[in-house]
Amino acid sequence: MSELEEGLAHRIYDYEGTLADLVVVNDATINLEASNRAPLISDIDRVVGVGMGAVPPSRSRHLMACVNRGVLVEEMSESRLRDSQDWTAGDVLVRWLYGSPLTGPIQSSWQVTGVTGQDFVRSARLSHMGEHVANVLAVFVDECSLFEERPAITIGADSHVSAEEYRIVPLAQRPEMEASRTPAADLLVNVLKAVEESVDNPREHALETVVDPLGANLQSLRSPLVRSGLLTMARSAELMSATRMTYRELWGFLTRALVGDAPSRMPREHLGEFVMANQPSGLGAEEDFERMRILSALRFNQSIFGAGERSAAPDGSMRDPVLKLLIPVDPVSDAVPGSNPDAPGEGWATRISDAFGVHASDGTPLQSLLDSAAEDGPLHAVVTDFDRRLDDAFCQLLQSPHLKDEKRLEATGWYGAYLTRLYAVSHGICAFRREVDLLIRTWVQSPHLPDDLKSPLRTLIRPKRNPTESGSSLLPLFDSRTEPITGRTATPKLAVRVREPELSTNRQGQGEQVLLVIGTDGTTMSRVSLDFPLIREALACVDDHIGVTDLIDVTAPRLERVRASRLLSSHLHGAEFCLADGDSEVQITQRYRKES
Repeated sequence: MSELEEGLAHRIYDYEGTLADLVVVNDATINLEASNRAPLISDIDRVVGVGMGAVPPSRSRHLMACVNRGVLVEEMSESRLRDSQDWTAGDVLVRWLYGSPLTGPIQSSWQVTGVTGQDFVRSARLSHMGEHVANVLAVFVDECSLFEERPAITIGADSHVSAEEYRIVPLAQRPEMEASRTPAADLLVNVLKAVEESVDNPREHALETVVDPLGANLQSLRSPLVRSGLLTMARSAELMSATRMTYRELWGFLTRALVGDAPSRMPREHLGEFVMANQPSGLGAEEDFERMRILSALRFNQSIFGAGERSAAPDGSMRDPVLKLLIPVDPVSDAVPGSNPDAPGEGWATRISDAFGVHASDGTPLQSLLDSAAEDGPLHAVVTDFDRRLDDAFCQLLQSPHLKDEKRLEATGWYGAYLTRLYAVSHGICAFRREVDLLIRTWVQSPHLPDDLKSPLRTLIRPKRNPTESGSSLLPLFDSRTEPITGRTATPKLAVRVREPELSTNRQGQGEQVLLVIGTDGTTMSRVSLDFPLIREALACVDDHIGVTDLIDVTAPRLERVRASRLLSSHLHGAEFCLADGDSEVQITQRYRKES
């Protein structure tokens, strides 16, 4: 190994083996030579050592490079300046990794052939002048979610790779997933095992005397059902944001699930002191409830959303990458009425509101909620002595004779949100669960659209001028924007009638992304990313009436491009034109003069 002992990170490390040497590009973003605008290409060329006047190495050499996609973009910008006859081994490999389509005849003596595998792992052969030089294996670690089942991969002779197709499991099927095939679940199980082994007799803690939210987290997460619900929340956050957690974010998420935001607020050795300093004193119902609220910020159903007495979620989301992902899926923001927590298309929150309607003599909100749930379900598995102590403190507070109505309402709202999160997280219910589930089904059923998404999407793309009638959709020809004409027009407008679009999807080579393909009479008009914002905007359309959500700023530019594509001159041949004036439409007939 090369001697680099000054403690700094280096771009390259060299290792000498028995039969072959190994070159590791530790961080391809490090470039100590400012004049070299394509250092990765140079690294590859040096290791290959063939062509361009290079001296072949006396021993076999292997190259392992850690590269992010930004490096590939920079290297491609430099490679594009060279003609194909000047391409080196580094040029063709970087182009292959980047996925750059080849146009025109290729005159390079270097070739990448025999490509096999899937989007997330591929193998190929690098040859020079028709002679095999090296085997190449590329792993695209950002293509698969850590919360989905790990596809089986086999690497055979000459690094030839074969792999299963990547799957996205629908929300309703996630509780039955085999945890060992999910990297995130596997990590969580091993973390819990390590934590419990480091604690002396964790099950012998006297929870009757010490209110311990940290021990409550460990107790809840021993249940596979609760772990499944927690990880489903994180997976839903990925789908809503169209991103994937790296192991860095996953570690941050699991840390929040176990100890909240304590690592950012106090040293490790002070955590126990913080818990003991906020134990209920028994000197007053209001004080005891406030202390329980402070401790509840460490409970995982609160901490993963930044909810708690000392946490400001909007501020935290700007700094914390985990909160930035998880706050949008906070179930409190979308508690849909209903009583079916297992069906993604139905509501689930009625049991929680009903629990607060019980009379004091009939029990407590938590006990009422437990009575309405199946004993072998996730709610019974997630509830601990901490939650019962909090429930008792809340009831004691409401029975206080001097409690003001303002504090009573505030405490009820806070505790209602606490129980909502506890119930929802244990079941894996995120905000906008219906939309997330539909997004997954759209990916699974591609190229066909789910039946319950076809009509809303058509309404969103081409809303009728009068939804109560079987009329057409009109696009103005000379307005500054292509907003369809709806209702009465104040001034006459020349418009084109838009036929009902043909909708399909395509996810080939798109990873987890799905493209919505819009066509007319067999001709593709446009393509647009069919993601969570567009699905949510579509589901706001009801019975041919166009709807709107708070995501309109995200979807409006895309819808503008889709509708504008219909007005391209190449798509207007044979179109029907009309003059929209007030409530009426006057058909316009086109006359074509034959040129002499």
